[in-house]
Amino acid sequence: MKFSVFLFWIFSVYSLAQNSHIPLNEYRVLASHNSYKVKPDPRVSVFLNRVKKKLGEENDPIQLEYSHESLSIQLDSFDVRGFELDIYADPIGGRYYKRSINGFVCGKRKRSKITELKQPGFKIIHIPDVDYETNYYSLKSALSELVLWSNNNPAHSPVYVNIEAKGSAMGNKSRFLRLIGFKNAIPFDSIIYDDLNNEIIQSIPANKLISPRQFQGNFTSIRDRIDSAGWPHMSEFDGKIFFILEGDRSDWYAEQLNKGKDLPMFVYGNKEDPMTLFVMRNQPIGIEEEIRELTTKFIVRTRSDAGTMDARTNDQTRKIAAIKSGAQIISTDYYRPDLNLSDFSVTLKEINEE
Repeated sequence: MKFSVFLFWIFSVYSLAQNSHIPLNEYRVLASHNSYKVKPDPRVSVFLNRVKKKLGEENDPIQLEYSHESLSIQLDSFDVRGFELDIYADPIGGRYYKRSINGFVCGKRKRSKITELKQPGFKIIHIPDVDYETNYYSLKSALSELVLWSNNNPAHSPVYVNIEAKGSAMGNKSRFLRLIGFKNAIPFDSIIYDDLNNEIIQSIPANKLISPRQFQGNFTSIRDRIDSAGWPHMSEFDGKIFFILEGDRSDWYAEQLNKGKDLPMFVYGNKEDPMTLFVMRNQPIGIEEEIRELTTKFIVRTRSDAGTMDARTNDQTRKIAAIKSGAQIISTDYYRPDLNLSDFSVTLKEINEE
């Protein structure tokens, strides 16, 4: 037994040494989409299906029927190293304490009775008042668990956290919905982004956070670093966490980076922008060669499935395109299959066999 443990230790050390010499753009990760999400209560799903024509195609209840494990379980049991967290600003607290759709569902209460939702801070929700079940009510709680895991695994490979800033909700789109209690989301402006920057900086220890300026180093831009010195090796980022912004006014945030501001998040940006490290190509089918070319200069995020439909039909087309594209971040809802639908899944082994 002792000899087996020794061999395992030798193999682990050897693997880490090998990985440390891999350029960062050759590091490919399995990521989860809406990584916090839990399926709606069945009673809510029944009601949503009754009114789905009014919700619009993008809110079809069939696309909401997926769940994720906790971040720690995803990291430990499924080798996930990329996450997506949808956040809504709640600077006063209590904005999302009530779930308005529950007023139409027998046996469900509008008031959540969740104290954390009364506290100020960014809330993690998929669709306020509609698809609100989550493993984490606040950004702080999700980041706290991530830091705890990182502390317990200090030599871990880099983790990418996609922050999607949501500045609009169903309440923003319909006066009628607002009248019956649906909340409109608060748009992200410079003040809200200051709050978000501070929350990340306060939640993530400085020795774990990689900011755009840190990655840039003494070069004039991120692009200048890569073009002049090549891609850094993974060994520079052991135990580190990258934050990448998308969503409401992310273009404004990118402008601040280009003005030289020291901010904690990268941006899924334009490939012409000298401060862009990450780009997004969520639909890989038909653009595999474009993505492969982009990976020489950027870290590309794509998706292997969407809205439960690939899993329902066990359609491998998008998954195969995502893997063959060479994209470094492949996002899925099925790092383990939902056998109620099919055996569709995406694993890190499949990604790295390409």
